[in-house]
Amino acid sequence: MKTGRTWFLKILTVAAALSLHSCDAASNAPETTVLQGATLFDGTGSAPVENSVIIIEDEQITCAGDSDTCSPPADADIMDVSGQYITPGLIDAHVHFFQTGFFDSRPDAMDISDTYPFAEVAAYQKKNPERYYDAYLCSGITGVYDVGGFTWSLDFQDAAERHPFAPHVAASGPLITPDPRDDFNLPTDKTLVRLDSEQTGISTVQYLSELDATGIKLWQIPYEDETYMSHIDALAEEAENRGNALIAHATELTQAKAAIEAGTRLLVHSVSDTDVDEEFLDMADANDVIYTPTLIVSSGYMLAYRAAAGVEAYEINDPNNCVDGKTRELMETADRFHDHSQMTDSFLSRLEAFDPDEDRLSSTELSNLMAVYEAGIPIAVGTDAGNPGTLHGISIYEEMEAMQEAGIPPEDLIVMATRNGAKAMEREDEFGTLEEGKLANLILLEDDPSQNIANMRSIEQVMMKGTMKSVDAITAD
Repeated sequence: MKTGRTWFLKILTVAAALSLHSCDAASNAPETTVLQGATLFDGTGSAPVENSVIIIEDEQITCAGDSDTCSPPADADIMDVSGQYITPGLIDAHVHFFQTGFFDSRPDAMDISDTYPFAEVAAYQKKNPERYYDAYLCSGITGVYDVGGFTWSLDFQDAAERHPFAPHVAASGPLITPDPRDDFNLPTDKTLVRLDSEQTGISTVQYLSELDATGIKLWQIPYEDETYMSHIDALAEEAENRGNALIAHATELTQAKAAIEAGTRLLVHSVSDTDVDEEFLDMADANDVIYTPTLIVSSGYMLAYRAAAGVEAYEINDPNNCVDGKTRELMETADRFHDHSQMTDSFLSRLEAFDPDEDRLSSTELSNLMAVYEAGIPIAVGTDAGNPGTLHGISIYEEMEAMQEAGIPPEDLIVMATRNGAKAMEREDEFGTLEEGKLANLILLEDDPSQNIANMRSIEQVMMKGTMKSVDAITAD
């Protein structure tokens, strides 16, 4: 028979266990943050919501809408953001982590390997992606798609997810090409794989797919070469079998059509050689192609060349100090290469004749962008960041402003820079819009981006998976 003392001790034990369970439950309860009062652009293309409410539990959105739709819980941490504007975090759907923004990572464009050995540059890029993580988040970019680089760029996909404060990364790995050059290949790794047989294509797709590549990148498509196109057909079939998709660098209209016919879902540059025609638009529409115009990258080379030649210093328009110190030093000291062998009299004449205001954009690319837009084909914002003159992070502002100059309304550009970029990354179910169940990746702006997309530059704070930081706190080193 149990004594009264025994029962009393048992009751204390149960009470203690219940108390511990209650404490554990409380400590594991999701933290709730509410952003209240801002004008919300949710990235879906819906009308903006004034005086909005966004409820966030840990890293996910549980409600986003007006005060009638979303009721904050009593214990929520409420942030009054009245008078501000909220959009999803931006997505740059075309970047290259192996490239620095200058010629040290593009010896094919200007060889300065005596000063900056390419192998050392590539190793540094591999080991130090954090400065670009900072540059992107400081610029309001919460996701990037690396559409061509060394195989180590594929590792960033998981590494960035584990990083406490980094943008999401998708990566496709090395580019598949007919080009025999190896200017930026290394004995131990490649950025370019020459497609010299069907088996090379099949094996490359198998390898990259097992490394979790998001997409298989084709760089240039010799559509008149039947043998090469048969290699692409074999590659495309293997990609489809592996559940992977093709990406294409195809700047000529005939190349772009051949890319779509081969199964490409993402065109990562504008058609720039001629006007797009109805056949192209019909093909793109029927095959759910996403078009990424990259309007500023070509002339970015000219700006970088002009800086290297000492014609005109490269202007870094970076009021939030997002560009990392190493990149800033490269650009600010570019003119030390003014006596490079590439700076011939004829080349200098070309550089001096280039007008950074009048010659920055291609009229053909602008008109083709509008034709694609008016045909209802999805468009994603991408910069080709890392190429000389196109810096990681801040280049997205000039790219969006160029797209607006082409004639795209800013409210549609918000969708192109958010939802469509996430779709290009194949992660639209997780982020890209501010809806229930999506990750809380968003930016707070002082000025209305629907009035002028340049107002994206008024970014004050960025939230990445529920963690908010001011851009001043993310300033790149």
